[in-house]
Parts: sequence; structure tokens; C-alpha cells
Amino acid sequence: MKIILSSVILFSFNFMFMKHPLSMGFILLLQTLLSCILCSYNNTSYMFSYILFLIFIGGMLILFMYMSSVASNEKFSFSMKLTVTNLILIVYTYMFIKNNNLSFEVFNMMIYSYNDHDYHLMNKLFTFPSGILVLLMVIYLLFTLIVIINIVSLKMAPLRSN
Repeated sequence: MKIILSSVILFSFNFMFMKHPLSMGFILLLQTLLSCILCSYNNTSYMFSYILFLIFIGGMLILFMYMSSVASNEKFSFSMKLTVTNLILIVYTYMFIKNNNLSFEVFNMMIYSYNDHDYHLMNKLFTFPSGILVLLMVIYLLFTLIVIINIVSLKMAPLRSN
């Protein structure tokens, strides 16, 4: 867990110094994956983190499609200053992980006491009476997605046409 948290901090720091849109999207994708892993670690039910990951990935696909059409010919270059800064942060993170004075026992105990209540709330969402409503919402969203795809494909043009 310490490695994931330190990776989140490292990627957040890197995101501030990125200039290319595709590298920013890649860091955002890694941040999404790490936050969903942390969310599934903290909850007894992994379903919330899975749904959150799918929603983020859907938004990231739209952003990637838009950014690849807008910034398709930009050159990608590595910054030496950012590489040295990352190396220093990785060494600092390694020292942070090796420090035995920092314990997450209180944090883990708080999470486990909260998870019992959280599991019952998530269980009510997918059981019989409200499970039908969730299924109808999924079917409605799928139908809306198909309709939007058909409307957009009528134009048959790229996102950014000259």
C-alpha cells in the first residue's frame, strides 16, 4: 500500500510538468488505475472500484481520441530536469517505505471497521428490488450509446476537419 501511495504522489508531481497531451493522458490513466486499486483495497466489495475504472476509461478514450486528432504531429521529448527530479523522488520514496516508524495499523483498523457497513450498503444496490432498476439503467445507457454512435457516424468526418 505504501508503494501505491508513493506512486500516486510521484505521478501527481510528474503530471504538473508534462507538456505533451498524450503523456498527460498516460499519467492520468496510471493515476486512475492506482486510485481504483486503492479503492478496491479499502473496500470489501471490488465492484465500486471496477465501475469507477470503467467510467474513467470511457472518459479517457474520449480524451485520447480528441487529443490525438488535435495534437497528432507534435514531437515528444524527454526533459532531463524532470528525469533527475523523478530519480530524487524515487530515492526519497524508497527511504520513506523503508522507514519503520510509519505504521498504517490505525488506518487499516479504521478501514476494516468501515468496510462492514460499506458492504451492506453496496449489497442492497445489487439485490432483487433495486437490482432490476440498475439493470434497466445499464440497458438505457447502452441504448443511448448506440443511438449516439449512429448519429455521429452519419457525418463520417474526423473530429477536427480542415
